[in-house]
Amino acid sequence: MFGPVELALLVAAAGLWICGAVPAFRSYRSFLWAGGTFLLTAAIFPRPGNRLGEFFFASTEGRWHLPLELFGIAWWLLGAWLVKNLLDLILRRTIFPDDNQPHARRIYADLGSGLVYVVAFVGIVDTVLKQPISAVLATSGVFAIVLGLALQNTLADVFAGLAINIERPFGAGDWVTVKDGIEGQVMEVNWRATRIRTSSNDMAVIPNSVIARAIVTNHRRANEHICSIALKIDHRVPPARVISTLLAAAAGSVGVVRGSSPEAYAREFSDANILYDLSFVVDDFVTARRVQSELITRVTESLCRQNIEIGIPVTEVAAVESGKTVENSALRG
Repeated sequence: MFGPVELALLVAAAGLWICGAVPAFRSYRSFLWAGGTFLLTAAIFPRPGNRLGEFFFASTEGRWHLPLELFGIAWWLLGAWLVKNLLDLILRRTIFPDDNQPHARRIYADLGSGLVYVVAFVGIVDTVLKQPISAVLATSGVFAIVLGLALQNTLADVFAGLAINIERPFGAGDWVTVKDGIEGQVMEVNWRATRIRTSSNDMAVIPNSVIARAIVTNHRRANEHICSIALKIDHRVPPARVISTLLAAAAGSVGVVRGSSPEAYAREFSDANILYDLSFVVDDFVTARRVQSELITRVTESLCRQNIEIGIPVTEVAAVESGKTVENSALRG
């Protein structure tokens, strides 16, 4: 009943199905099963001499048979399924080898799948159903115009999402700060919106068309973040003494990256003060505020022990009336 070609195709299809069921080939499972199903369809192709195909599709009177168009439709759909799984596998192995951004990979895969199935639909209409493709394209063009007008905002979000995933200014896992004051970790960039989990554990959903036009600061994956503290000290205190005190306070702070060297500078004059900057590196952007608060406390305590005042110096003002001091007051500035 079966010819050698049909037997070879059936054995190959069974082999692909068995490989797809093996746990070691789990990442290739969809591709292997799609290939096996495609080979099975090829085995029953109703070509001359194929008894298996004649058994299912022969038009002999008095015997039930499948319509030949059903095979053509199944052939195109299975071919599209196979190409779609191959495209997903290529994306997983090339652009997203670590699969650390499954949502971005899903956008590319969905876009490619849509194009593949559109081609399959055109092939079915033209080669299987024998319908003029020009009429179908004209109808679909009018439908596309109406749909585009109705979904302008959604389409803007979709194309902005594609631009974000092509340029990749940020991705899932990155900590970002948006100009409007939203700060947190990017959880997902999908077709329509970007989801950011803030430090208060809220979920901010920003349309892709909005975040694509906004100014976004990417802190990457929340490591090796540089913080700074600015403070004013009386100009009469030697800068070398202030800088050494700031560096000593920063060196022993918990949260500062080990092996990094905090830096302190006398940046500029401000009235009767000198403006100092203390820069340090934290190992986690999430804890940057806590480390900065702890370091401010340590710097304040260190400066107090050195009798160094922070801010505008205190000035003693004496009020004198009729040659006699009536009141002393301490004023700042």
